[in-house]
Amino acid sequence: MIEVLKEVAKEAGKLLLEYRGKFERVESKTISSDVVSEADYESQKLITSKLSKSFPNVRVVGEESYSGEEIDSGEVFLVDPLDGSLNYVHGLPFYSVSIAYLRDGKVISGVVYLPETGEMFYAELGKGSYLNGERLKAGEDEFEKALIVTGWPYDRDGIRWTYRAIEKVNERVQEIRILGSCAAELSYLAAGRISGYFEIGLSPWDIAAGYLIATEAGAVVTSFSTDGMDLKKGEVVAGPESFHRELLSILREVET
Repeated sequence: MIEVLKEVAKEAGKLLLEYRGKFERVESKTISSDVVSEADYESQKLITSKLSKSFPNVRVVGEESYSGEEIDSGEVFLVDPLDGSLNYVHGLPFYSVSIAYLRDGKVISGVVYLPETGEMFYAELGKGSYLNGERLKAGEDEFEKALIVTGWPYDRDGIRWTYRAIEKVNERVQEIRILGSCAAELSYLAAGRISGYFEIGLSPWDIAAGYLIATEAGAVVTSFSTDGMDLKKGEVVAGPESFHRELLSILREVET
């Protein structure tokens, strides 16, 4: 299955590159930063068609067509056809295609493809994480020297919480960055390019594939309002075992 997922993600990435700068309409879904263009829709159509043809018995749940489908039972593909849409429409080359395969709510395999760099991150449960064929191992930075990434949610209360979290975390680490694609950020964590990551206000398709890639590379990735990872919580706190608990503790103390 993983080879098919990689090929489909790559085809979707090619489509996004072709649409780049040529889309005619950009809409906002919730607030002005939550954007969608025809590139999002066309990428999802392509992915859904290819996956349905190859795996007709597996449901496809995608960001741009989601209507409350259950993801905790049976076989499901979770698809983000363009994670980082705001970057994409502004011409910033940091966005990704994310596809995860779940069985009874557990992430079994996942791919995250970055079209601008041709980087294919992928993982299968229990088999490790890879970037273009090279096995990945997450870094083990000290917390005080950590480069942490976060992101902005799409609701005002979440944005205010994130401001407070940034202030508290930034006092303890080397610095914080905001890059704009959860799937790509978790993949960067797997590759040791960033030290840690946290964000709220996410959706299961944002998290699923990157979660598996990061954990299979040795990182600890959880929700932070509950133990373990619950994709439906829309929260991520991720880092090496050496400081995940410390980062989690700080975030739990931030006022909601």
